Amino acid sequence: MRFKKYQNKVKNSRMFGKWYGRAVVSEVVTTDQLADEIQRNASVKKSDVKAVLCELSEVMNQKLIQGGRVVLDGIGAFKIAISTTGADTEKEFTANNIKSIRIAFQPETRVVDNHRIKSMLNGIRIREQDKYGSEAEEEENED
Repeated sequence: MRFKKYQNKVKNSRMFGKWYGRAVVSEVVTTDQLADEIQRNASVKKSDVKAVLCELSEVMNQKLIQGGRVVLDGIGAFKIAISTTGADTEKEFTANNIKSIRIAFQPETRVVDNHRIKSMLNGIRIREQDKYGSEAEEEENED
């Protein structure tokens, strides 16, 4: 994993001028690319892998909107989470107090030498990005 350094330039921030690190996205991997790689590593055809991945998306959507928590072994758990505004009384709190709905992801963890390790980060090494792009590219990578 690579990172880039950036400086906080928000003038009214307490952290104005401080330097931070940001993970660099080196590539976007599509379902088609995942299916290609899984096909090479398993005894199934790419079309079968894509069908399963597409169906996984459909089934996860249904389970999540039904209030379920979806756990994918080796990956982690997904659930719906909400942000709300407060109300003075229980009776005054309604669905109108919900500001946003999002999907929360909790990566699978395991314990190694009394430390909790996220399974998907097993073997990660961190180093600074060799060459930085323009500021526009950096801002684009933030999304």
